[in-house]
Amino acid sequence: MPEGPHRYLSIFLAESGEQLEELAHELVRAEQEPPGGALWDSMFRRIHGIKGGAATVGLTAIVEVSHAAESLIGKLKNSGQKPSREQIDLLLRARDMLMTEIEKAAAQQRPASEDADLVARLMEAARVVPEVVVTPPPPVAAAKVVVDPKLPLYDVFVTLAKTCQARGARASIVLRKLKAVSAVLEFEPTPAQLMQKKGGARVVALVATERSVEDIRAALVNIPEVEQVEVRLAPVTAAPQVEPVQMQGALRALPEAAISEEPRIETTVRVRATALDQLLDQAAEVLHGIARLREASSKLPEASAPAFEAEIDRLRRTARELHGRVMDARLTPFSALTERLPRTVRDLANRMGKEIDLELHGAEVELDRTVIDALGDPLNHLVRNAVDHGFETPVQRMTAGKSERGKLVLTARRERDKVLVEVSDDGRGFDVPELRKRAVLMGALTAQKSAELTDVQACELAFLPGLSTREEATETSGRGVGLDAVKSTVEKLGGKLSVKSTRGRGTSFTLELPLSVSMANLLLVQVAGELYGLPLHRVVVTTEYDLSARGGEGFEARSLAVMGQLVRAYSLAKLFGLPSLAPPGPRPFAVLEVDGVRFALAVDRLVGQEEAVMKPLFPPLDKVKGLAGATVLGNGRPLLVLDPRGLLELAEGPLRLKGAA
Repeated sequence: MPEGPHRYLSIFLAESGEQLEELAHELVRAEQEPPGGALWDSMFRRIHGIKGGAATVGLTAIVEVSHAAESLIGKLKNSGQKPSREQIDLLLRARDMLMTEIEKAAAQQRPASEDADLVARLMEAARVVPEVVVTPPPPVAAAKVVVDPKLPLYDVFVTLAKTCQARGARASIVLRKLKAVSAVLEFEPTPAQLMQKKGGARVVALVATERSVEDIRAALVNIPEVEQVEVRLAPVTAAPQVEPVQMQGALRALPEAAISEEPRIETTVRVRATALDQLLDQAAEVLHGIARLREASSKLPEASAPAFEAEIDRLRRTARELHGRVMDARLTPFSALTERLPRTVRDLANRMGKEIDLELHGAEVELDRTVIDALGDPLNHLVRNAVDHGFETPVQRMTAGKSERGKLVLTARRERDKVLVEVSDDGRGFDVPELRKRAVLMGALTAQKSAELTDVQACELAFLPGLSTREEATETSGRGVGLDAVKSTVEKLGGKLSVKSTRGRGTSFTLELPLSVSMANLLLVQVAGELYGLPLHRVVVTTEYDLSARGGEGFEARSLAVMGQLVRAYSLAKLFGLPSLAPPGPRPFAVLEVDGVRFALAVDRLVGQEEAVMKPLFPPLDKVKGLAGATVLGNGRPLLVLDPRGLLELAEGPLRLKGAA
């Protein structure tokens, strides 16, 4: 490690981490796809870029590991042979080691001691890969170069580093860069010839251009592993036979975009996640301030109030747009969750002797970073659970008349204001009778109630805490933990988790998630003198009923007729153990719907609607069932936001299933 951090160290660490995530995904694909091609070129470029970046910032341990991995990838790429599982395992280990070294560099720790052993194994593996001799193509007649005879000619000398391992590729880049600023009349040795050489190399070119010497040098000096660039005016005797064009300046009139192969890349800037969080909080504070101004404007004289309120409306629209742009900047593609899964599935399946193909769809779908961060562990658990618990071995699958390789499909798609994520497999499916039996044994429900459940409802018994159908615990499942935690996490995000399973055909988990958990439209209600917020998208209707004439109120078997349907009614005050301050007589009710189940909540007063910026709950409030988050009203008053699904479970228990009466 250098004595002090290099000024580009943080940039290198961030970019190389991303490259290594992609590399892991590509290595898993390389094990299944034909050898060579764009995939292997991409892997070689990634590892080579990491090596070059590490050399720039002085991280020699990363240079050594990446160079050894680059050697093996290069040999495999040129061999034309499908890599073995052992070779891919070794490259994946090198990728993991590089990630470890990057993390150590970020923490300014010493490199790992096992690097030398890994480097030796990589170099030995590269040595035994058979060389493929590339026969250069037969010489062809040189094509005539059309060039303006009045253009000056330049000799260009490019010296490649002695450590350059891809001389042909580097020469190709030099040639492409030269073509972007000039007409290349001579270029030797060719990239194909350089592929057969060892060590460094010197490329000589003759070009015609109206560009200056500085322009030509500038196009070449930043190419990796180019040690020296020399450009000088060519003597007149060096000019080759060229065919002049009929119109002077035709070469100069050719637009640069037409001859440049460099893609146009949209400019991006890296921003720390904490900076976006702070900006979002400040945008929320602006919205709160505007709400307080609106409340204060109600006390202004009638003559001046309209103009003041108009300005408040304009300011509010601007603040909402600012808040929306910050929210857009926080959106993260779903691929941030899926890029590690191919490696997870490969390693776990190999360890268990299973053959599984993973398909990913909808990687471009975007969610708020808060949702992405919270969803990582639940999604990883569903995938690992499917590999371990859901899939049969190849022999078992063939015996059941299935293909030897199982298929695990992960799909994300957007539907209006939500995202649906589906994890489905074609494995063995749930053993529904066993689920019923285990639920009864653990005392979650009676045998009679278990028998009354449909198979769809019985599948949701898998979400009960502590329930597992495995006789023995394994490294990844069978301990009775996991699915209940997945469900809890999804519900805390304001989403829901459902499951469908058919014995012998497979299982499908569906996660319904909000795009963002930041903004919410709330119905404000008052209970026991305190205000609470109900998510407006869960409210079907508000109404009034007088239950006192029907023998008092409670949660047992009370029902209301709402829109031609009987729904159960509960007192929000009693659910939270609070005294109701409502006078006798008709009471206001909010009718809500969760998972197809409608129920009514009695409150003391309906206050109105409010658009609020949601904040997560902190301990111990985050453990209280029925609470979803908190916010601050325009007058600065804090407000608890309620979770309708949690309230329904609080009233009827966790086994309140979709479709139950």
